Amino acid sequence: MKVYNPKTKKNQELFETETLCPVFSVSCHHTPVIGDKGAAVYINVEAKNEEEAKEKAMRNSEFTKHIRMKDFDKKYLQVHTPTGLYVIGRVDYYEGDPRL
Repeated sequence: MKVYNPKTKKNQELFETETLCPVFSVSCHHTPVIGDKGAAVYINVEAKNEEEAKEKAMRNSEFTKHIRMKDFDKKYLQVHTPTGLYVIGRVDYYEGDPRL
């Protein structure tokens, strides 16, 4: 299967390159002292390093709409390498329990 490579501006086989693009999963868990315990939002992004992954996640409006920015603290933003099947750019949001 041929795909377009924007770096070389040519069509090439899907796995023709030697290296794969690094992908990171960025997650943000809500502040545990301010309700909605267990609420979390996740996104998978292509980035060169963890800092760039955090920046790309915070520029994504679908990701940030689930974060209460007035209570946001960068220490609740975590980055790790995803495993298994994943979709780059998809945002997954899990609601917490407001009674906790």
